[in-house]
Amino acid sequence: MQEQELKDLLSRIHNGTATDAEKALLENWYLQHREEHPADYSLEERLEDAAAVWARLQPAITPQQPGRHWQRMAAAAAVLIVLGAGAWLLLNRKTATRPAGHDLAPFTAAAILKSGGKTILLDSIANGQIARTNVTKSPGEQLAYAPANATYTNVYDTIQIPAGGRPYTVTLTDGTKITLNAATTLRYPVSFSKNRKEEVELINGEIYAEVVHNAAAPLQIRTPGQIITDIGTAFNITAYPDDPDSRTTLIEGAIKVSAAGKETQLSPGNQAILKGNSLTTASANVAQATAWKEGLFGFNGESIGAVMRQLARWYNIEVTYEGTITNEVFYGRVARTRNISEVLRILERSNKVYFKIEGKNVTVLSK
Repeated sequence: MQEQELKDLLSRIHNGTATDAEKALLENWYLQHREEHPADYSLEERLEDAAAVWARLQPAITPQQPGRHWQRMAAAAAVLIVLGAGAWLLLNRKTATRPAGHDLAPFTAAAILKSGGKTILLDSIANGQIARTNVTKSPGEQLAYAPANATYTNVYDTIQIPAGGRPYTVTLTDGTKITLNAATTLRYPVSFSKNRKEEVELINGEIYAEVVHNAAAPLQIRTPGQIITDIGTAFNITAYPDDPDSRTTLIEGAIKVSAAGKETQLSPGNQAILKGNSLTTASANVAQATAWKEGLFGFNGESIGAVMRQLARWYNIEVTYEGTITNEVFYGRVARTRNISEVLRILERSNKVYFKIEGKNVTVLSK
């Protein structure tokens, strides 16, 4: 089967116009191709790609079809990656270009807590209560604040997860939990007053917040250019300075977003998008917005620039470009625990982009 034929067939499967015979043709093609190339594509890679592609193929599979058909289609999907504006492209089975230089692993930078005038490297201290603070560190990169016994004072702490750092979850004194992604800085009160007037400030980066709701004292989170007010809620905020926009995605409950002189209230599954002085709302892909919290890179029609911005924050790398870079977009989910060479090798299977690693610099090369 030629590449264009495969793309046309998958397009028909995706829009629901493929016949049963065409679906069987795809399955037979896959089984034959698998026998010809039994060793160069691991089971882990097949399953990872299958999960992403299957999510896109689901609308084409009717509810009456039995579970066994799902398994067959997922197996076929395992050798595919999504590229282009709705196009599907066969993974390149040639050995991918191996990045030059040494490999890079995640979690190479230490998280920093600034509390009580001290700077604390969180990854270098033991679990338990942190000396001369009301903060307890627990396994799994967890920090919890105990209510202070003394009279309330307006004091703030700051936690910084640098590029290349492990995500941390901070539980505030009101029970609100905030998880920080890499390259994120958050400022928050050590304790709250009764009316909870103190704001949490996302200085830059990405957080996932599970707010303990108090209708009489709603929590506010300030980001560059906007204020998010809790109305009983779990939500994700992305506000990286090198992204073209900031996005607030509501998972459950309700929030009010104020920015650029406008105010909007979100319902679950929607997001507010702030770009310049424009605030708009749109339906959200919640799974993609929160993939990072599940330990995954989630690509859903991302340009290579957007993909590399995610990798730069996670692996603490500098990215440069050479030549004419592809306009294709990428779909898929990849474990964030992988070394960078493995992630780049998966992207290289598109046959549209290649990479070179030199120290902490990754160069994106055109075909």
